[in-house]
Amino acid sequence: MNLDEPKTRKELRSFIGIVNYYRDMWIRRSHVLAPLAKLTSKDVKWHWGPQQAAAFAMTKKIIAKDAMLAYPDFSKTFVIHTDASHYQLGGVISQDGKPLAFYSRKLNDAQTRYTTTERELLSIVETLKAYRNILLGYKIVVHTDHKNLVYKTFNTERVMRWRLIIEEFGPELRYIKGEHNIVADVLSRMRLKEEEFSVDAFAFDDEDFPETFPLSYKQIAYEQKRYAPLQAKLTEEGTKHKTEKIKHSSCHYDVFVNGENKIVLPPKVQKVAVEWYHTFLCHPGETRMELTLRQHYDWRGLRTSVKRTCKACKFCKERKKRVSKLGKLPAKTAEATPWHTLCIEPTSKRHCGTCTPDGA
Repeated sequence: MNLDEPKTRKELRSFIGIVNYYRDMWIRRSHVLAPLAKLTSKDVKWHWGPQQAAAFAMTKKIIAKDAMLAYPDFSKTFVIHTDASHYQLGGVISQDGKPLAFYSRKLNDAQTRYTTTERELLSIVETLKAYRNILLGYKIVVHTDHKNLVYKTFNTERVMRWRLIIEEFGPELRYIKGEHNIVADVLSRMRLKEEEFSVDAFAFDDEDFPETFPLSYKQIAYEQKRYAPLQAKLTEEGTKHKTEKIKHSSCHYDVFVNGENKIVLPPKVQKVAVEWYHTFLCHPGETRMELTLRQHYDWRGLRTSVKRTCKACKFCKERKKRVSKLGKLPAKTAEATPWHTLCIEPTSKRHCGTCTPDGA
């Protein structure tokens, strides 16, 4: 999604067309697109300012994240829409109407002089080659708005060579009208940035999300020196605990570690470390939390700290499914004992006289 900012009202309408094509997928779509939608009106003077630029960047970020997090289902058919203009190629891979990947690149000078058939066929070839790792060996349906491609004609050696590449994937080519090939048509025409799309597009929107570990070696070493029980362990006879000199940037810190070279955290910073790992790992269970923490840290009662944090997490309480532990119904006490199940004698067919009033 390295699309450049639109310079004209027509380019902006094309971009909004992509978003509206997947309108059922992205929340707050109208709210995010509001500054851009205003510029599509002829009654509004064209002015691209910081507000419009922020809305455009946010919209691309939403699209990129959704495509990045979408996982292909290899039991279903991959649907590909491709298109080509005089200067650019475009394609989109989807399943169940949801995009899995987008493809777009500019043509070089020689490729701009290709015939329409060659450019349209090249868009299919490039899309298949770009996502070979998820497409090869599975059922593929390719939609193109160039009807000549659905027939097995080999006009030139170049087309024949590309046909052989396509046959390796074994797709089914289908014709689609240009007016229905919206997304690929826009990707083949909108201008692209010179630089690649930044990885910042996949960054978290929440500014409060702890992306970096909140504790530094300097802070850990300082708290360890203040905690007397840790310092006392260094003087114990036969102890495996020691002080390890750790270099970070241009500084060295004396950090207290155990016999397995794991940093021993004092009580004052234990809660900070556990809560950060719990949030950064997307709220895992107690076992995974403990195993992750023990890779680098250790302290007495680590398992207890992890349990306490997981049980107190409000996010986990609201969203995680819990198996309800319903108790079993108590055994029912019979109010009367049937005489024919206890008192009848198999041989004489008589009753004991306790379960009947007359003893008969």
